[in-house]
Amino acid sequence: MYWHEVDTPQICDHVVDLVNKLSQDHQERIDANLDFMRMYGNRNYSQLGTSSSLFKGSQAGLRRDPNMMRLNVAQSQVDTITSKIGRNKPRPLYLTRQGDYMLRRKAKRLGDSMEGLFLQQKLYDLMPRVFSDACVMDLGVLKVFRSGDSLKVERCFTNHLFWDMDEALYAEPRSLFQRMETHKAALLHQFPEKSQAIEQATLDTNYGPETEDEVQMVTCFEAWHLPTAEDSNDGRHVICIDGATLLDEEWTYDRFPFVFLRWSDAPLGFSGVSLVEQLEPVQREINQLLIRIQQSMALMSSPYFFVPIGSKVSPNHLRNAPGTILQYAGAQPPVAYVPQAMSGEVYNHLDRLLQRAYEISGISELSATGRKPSGLDSGVALRIYTDIESERHQLTAQRYEQAFMDCASWFMDWAEEIIDDGGNMVVRTMQKKGFDVTTFKDIRMAQDDYQLTAFPISLLPSTPAGRIQTTQELINMGVITEREQITKLLDYPDLASVTHWHETAENDVEWRISKILDDSEYVSPDPLMNLELARSRMQLAYLEALQQDVEQEKLDMMLTFITEAQAMIEQAMQAASPGPLAMEAAQMTGSAEAMAQEPPMELPPEMNTAPPSETLPS
Repeated sequence: MYWHEVDTPQICDHVVDLVNKLSQDHQERIDANLDFMRMYGNRNYSQLGTSSSLFKGSQAGLRRDPNMMRLNVAQSQVDTITSKIGRNKPRPLYLTRQGDYMLRRKAKRLGDSMEGLFLQQKLYDLMPRVFSDACVMDLGVLKVFRSGDSLKVERCFTNHLFWDMDEALYAEPRSLFQRMETHKAALLHQFPEKSQAIEQATLDTNYGPETEDEVQMVTCFEAWHLPTAEDSNDGRHVICIDGATLLDEEWTYDRFPFVFLRWSDAPLGFSGVSLVEQLEPVQREINQLLIRIQQSMALMSSPYFFVPIGSKVSPNHLRNAPGTILQYAGAQPPVAYVPQAMSGEVYNHLDRLLQRAYEISGISELSATGRKPSGLDSGVALRIYTDIESERHQLTAQRYEQAFMDCASWFMDWAEEIIDDGGNMVVRTMQKKGFDVTTFKDIRMAQDDYQLTAFPISLLPSTPAGRIQTTQELINMGVITEREQITKLLDYPDLASVTHWHETAENDVEWRISKILDDSEYVSPDPLMNLELARSRMQLAYLEALQQDVEQEKLDMMLTFITEAQAMIEQAMQAASPGPLAMEAAQMTGSAEAMAQEPPMELPPEMNTAPPSETLPS
């Protein structure tokens, strides 16, 4: 009998026994993750164990590793790629499928609200840490769950998650388990009806008995089983402690409430391959090589003195001090000899290992060290060099962006569940110059009406050469025309901060349309707005609203807006075109000005202009 088929009174015992068995199957994976953590952080985590994560005394897992990394290439690579990928801040974009204006309006408001939830949950600060976990260990884990009428996100330790290895051979387990240490007070607050069982629960004493002044921790188990089919009704969600079941409910979702990040996918299994695991052979070789260099430098770098026997030189005079005068008697003076500590091939081999580490991770020397490689002197060459590195990490960046979209999908599902349970969730809708508070009921949409995609907030690269080149391309396309916009992009690479001015006229018309459709409030056209655009857009909105059977009152407001906009357009045209009398006066004035400006007529030089001579009668 599978664990999810057991009756409620005995389910806690089955879950606890199963998790303890699975933890033994995961022991090799757990030890490997602890080893990768030690390699990254130069700290000894081997005493963490598998049943607790308490940090106490000498077994806290925080003491320095005696075999610490002399040159921690793994940490440098992880921190570099985390800062490179983590600076991207994707935001959700909801695209409608042939939706009307009101549906498109809801989709835009929903995207703004999701961005507000990302900021409220500090997701842009938390997700880079989860990505760093994926670079160090086999999984980066973020838990998304509901707490009352609010949403919560929580970074989880991958060694606290367990699954059946055989069931997850093709990376799709049907059951997932989490074991963690939880405050007893938190459990009492969450499950007050189970207070007696929680008070009687055995405290975790793996690292010594608890005292009254210390936080009392209880080992808590949580299990999920996905439904076999859409209508199978065999999904299950259980929260329990040893000896008591705290929660037992049906699980209707087709996925676990986690967001998983992987540096690289493994050929088989649910867990991935971390960056530190890929760098482990090179890091160990660098460590051993540096130990040999350190020993050789300590042994061979000190000078040796060869003193002939009978030279009567006192050994006390042989000091490592400048200006020392040695007096000797004999045919030969003492000779100082400083041997070569290590061969030059050893240092060349160390440099080759460092270069191999960059090649394995795909991180350029420019990104990791801030040092420009030799031969890259032009801005175009640096941009191509950066583009090659970006292409290497394109799939990694896509996984990172998809993690945000998975969070948005869970936010949507949990918010729908809160509304179905009679609650409501207030969200902050982000605007260009602030935010607006709204309820999720006003923006909820059917999942069949939209498609969720991601796009980065900034569309410009961060390198100076990349900014200049991309800005030049935007100038050539005519997107940017003003000098102030160009200098702003070079200083602050946010394309939306410049291009949103081009959307002002369109946004103004959409705002007036939304006031009519959403609030039944009429806002008349303004002479300073783009009247032609406003009339055209309102006509399209009117025809669309007519097909959607919008209330007649709103349709009348649209017709009134169209009529007023047309009247303003005609009035502006009449003011620009003069009347008949004004046109005749302008023509006469123009003729006089033309005659005044016309130069005097000149005769040909051969023509005699003298008056004819008088002819006297004979």
